Amino acid sequence: MDHNEIRMRIDAIRHIMATRNVHIYLCTVGDHHGSEYVCDHFKVLRFFSGFSGSRATLVVTHSEAFLFTDGRYFLEAEEVLCGTGITLMREGVKDVPTVNELIADKLQAGSVLALDSRFFSIKTVKELIETCAVHEARLLSRFTAPEDLFVPRDTLPEKKLYILSEKYSGRSAADKLESIRASMKESGCDTHIISSLTDIAYILNLRGSDIEFNPLFLSYLIINMNDAVLFVSARSITPEVKEYLSELNVTTKAYESFYGSAEELSSRNILLDESRVNYALFEAIGLKNEIFSKTNPSTLMKSVKTETEQNNLRKANLIDAVAFIRFMFEFEKKLESGARICENDCAELLIEKRRMSEQYICESFAPIVASGSNAAIVHYEHTGNGRTLEPSDAFLLMDTGGHYLLGTTDVTRTVVIGPVSDEHKRMYTRVLKANIAISEAVFKKGTTGSGLDILARRELWKDGLDYRHGTGHGIGYLLSVHEGPFSLSYNTRIPSNLVPLEPGMLLSDEPGYYEDGAYGIRTENDLLVVPFKETAYGEFYAFEVLTLIPFDPKAISFEMLDRDELSCIRKYHNRILDRLSPYMSDEESAWFIARFISPLA
Repeated sequence: MDHNEIRMRIDAIRHIMATRNVHIYLCTVGDHHGSEYVCDHFKVLRFFSGFSGSRATLVVTHSEAFLFTDGRYFLEAEEVLCGTGITLMREGVKDVPTVNELIADKLQAGSVLALDSRFFSIKTVKELIETCAVHEARLLSRFTAPEDLFVPRDTLPEKKLYILSEKYSGRSAADKLESIRASMKESGCDTHIISSLTDIAYILNLRGSDIEFNPLFLSYLIINMNDAVLFVSARSITPEVKEYLSELNVTTKAYESFYGSAEELSSRNILLDESRVNYALFEAIGLKNEIFSKTNPSTLMKSVKTETEQNNLRKANLIDAVAFIRFMFEFEKKLESGARICENDCAELLIEKRRMSEQYICESFAPIVASGSNAAIVHYEHTGNGRTLEPSDAFLLMDTGGHYLLGTTDVTRTVVIGPVSDEHKRMYTRVLKANIAISEAVFKKGTTGSGLDILARRELWKDGLDYRHGTGHGIGYLLSVHEGPFSLSYNTRIPSNLVPLEPGMLLSDEPGYYEDGAYGIRTENDLLVVPFKETAYGEFYAFEVLTLIPFDPKAISFEMLDRDELSCIRKYHNRILDRLSPYMSDEESAWFIARFISPLA
């Protein structure tokens, strides 16, 4: 995007701020539902900054502008913001303030901080109100004027919904609603309001396609003790879905009518999650109702996969592995022939192989296919054809995943495509050892992601190295590829890292290493938490590795592996061969054995 255009847009915001007596404007990535991935209609921050990452906050004053984002996007943000006049604020880096700290520093008595409260959670806005109060400033919560500059703006999508059968979900929507109502009763509530799109899709066993790479649909849901109301576009409802909802005693109203309906609620005891519901809703219902803030009951429910979902996920990962092996076989033949291959060619070839399964729906996120220095950009996304692979490139990093009716996958492999140095091998092996340390872990009931994270990072920390992203995240079942309420990272200030892991939870294991301007390495498997044993000391859990895609022996420094680690890799590769051989041709089997089995002998 043209940097001068961004400067002009920021100046236009400042003009509106001046006319409305606003001193600080706050904008964030997201939509009115707190989603990580959003449809184009809601991409306000991208319009004003050019930044397209999934997490960022923009702060604009009369003379300065700042964009906050995390370590996954530092390199991308540096490139995008250069020349725009927007200062990059690297979250988590020493001496870099938080958004609240920066705002507190800029506020003066009588200042006005403005934002569109539909984009911010109740919890976030309450914290900002407290910050304003300390400085005798005021928060203007319905400041939507800058959005009028966002033209042309895409209309809201209205894609058709479809029902996810119980043979995939393993649990009926009626049963889920009954459990939620039991939780409501236990909390002394008669009403539950949900705006999280993943929760709504999960509860009702419905899926859509309003957001690219996410089988979700724009909606709100109000659950009462005997019925429920789904706020959704009428054009999204097929006759089959309408009848299905009627059987659940769920009526539908227009998506746009949600706030008006919320304002009509009175004398209710309302259960909602203040970190997942926007402040505009709080303004609509706060004074006339009693609010009980609590994690949505469905959030934990959907994170613990049913037996049906677990079995389906094993099948989904098998299908995904077959596609990846077919991709690798064909890709390496192209390399050997000297064909000119670009990053987009790799992405399209893998998607082509995934589409061969009738279970396939779409990719679970925009494919990250990165060669050369691009791989050092954690969430790199190529444009056009992307970079052309060069003979001197050591690695190709591919972080991709698929949505299948049988579940969702998320896998990263860094494969050798050229000459690798001793340093490349050392760093790849460190990352591999970190991956194995998590997948082979046995841990006691009550253990959280923060308690496991160090098992991976110690392989890098002992040499003063690290990676600027979590070691793992929850994975939804045909929902969002990133799912709470738990995650794996040492940062105990993040609540999700303090949620105990339970059998049935599905998560990623993805340590990495990135040498800015040179190369990047990441190795990611999908893990299922399973029971291990129960002793006099309590219950112990372990992980089942669902991903069935081999590591690259060409990149391994074998002298760095201990006996157990080498045995683990051998067993893993042999298990893959056993599971995938029925789907391989004789030529593919011979190639697989020579490429991934024999080097480990």
